[in-house]
Amino acid sequence: IRQFLDHGSGLPTQNNVHQVAQQIDETSRVVYVDSDPMVLVHGRALLDQNDRTAVIHADLRETGQIFSHPDTQRLIDLSQPVAVLFNSVFHCIPDSDTDGPLDVIARVSERLAPGSFLVMCQLVSEDPEVRTFVTDFMNTATQGHWGRVRQEKDVAAYFDGMEILEPGLVEVSTWRPDTDVVARQLTQEWIEFGGVGRIG
Repeated sequence: IRQFLDHGSGLPTQNNVHQVAQQIDETSRVVYVDSDPMVLVHGRALLDQNDRTAVIHADLRETGQIFSHPDTQRLIDLSQPVAVLFNSVFHCIPDSDTDGPLDVIARVSERLAPGSFLVMCQLVSEDPEVRTFVTDFMNTATQGHWGRVRQEKDVAAYFDGMEILEPGLVEVSTWRPDTDVVARQLTQEWIEFGGVGRIG
């Protein structure tokens, strides 16, 4: 995979997608998507000298706008496999008949060539009290502009119809760590849970 579409990127961070990908192959192309205006400002400053990377301002649910954006069309060849990232963002959007996580995944997947990958994870808890507390707290903090902490089975449904890469759906710090010395999740009350799916 040499082209990446990163939803809810939250730039700048350390070891951004384009830095990792272009270290492997300098021709790799990356489009970041974020609805935060400050991310747009920082991202464009960070990427000013990199013509194989772009940041576009859009809500991750605006699939048509994202895929029709000039920078997406310039950098992403949809006839070839793409890696689409939804890292730690689906808990930020509510369930909906038209715009919930499953709807977003379906709209994105139908645009992708076979051999594409979706990287997806979100906050989960199997404890209903924890789910309620964290969801209520975040909705209060964001004035109702948040989704919910879900369960592992909800995240598993994101991958329906895809081949899930080994080691499967796990707490993300345990997904193929580069070394044995890696920051681990310290509590299991709520975790970041997900994996990588391949579109056949």
